Amino acid sequence: MTSATLPQAAPTTRRPSRRRAGAFAALALAAVMLFAACTPEANRTADLINQERAQRGIPALQFNTMLYLKAQGWADHLSRQGHLSHSNLTNDNWSTTWRKLGENVGVAGSIEGAHQAFMNSKGHRDNILDRGFNKVGTGVTRGADGRVWVVHEFMYE
Repeated sequence: MTSATLPQAAPTTRRPSRRRAGAFAALALAAVMLFAACTPEANRTADLINQERAQRGIPALQFNTMLYLKAQGWADHLSRQGHLSHSNLTNDNWSTTWRKLGENVGVAGSIEGAHQAFMNSKGHRDNILDRGFNKVGTGVTRGADGRVWVVHEFMYE
């Protein structure tokens, strides 16, 4: 009687179905396109926030697409409305895991002017420097009159 050694079976790895792979690819592409759609002005505003935090040894806030969409929508709304007001923070809030929300709204002649005004205001500065937030989305709209409407949406998740 002879014995033979059987080759060991390789671990089974399931290949995703073409439908699932296609859906994943479409979702990834949409996320990349959405991030690319974030305006340079919104990116600049978020950079200014994180520069202030870095100067004080506070961790940077992570960009959040849904907060960006809310902030940009509210900045557009404020520009059309022509005066400042706060949104209802829990409206359009897609995340059920948030623990803390905050918002800054402002209008100025430039992004830097709005940022300086936020930093000169205790309540707005407190939001920007709050260690209790870990995510941010910013929106910027230039009105027909040239004024810049800026919205910061903050979240701790």
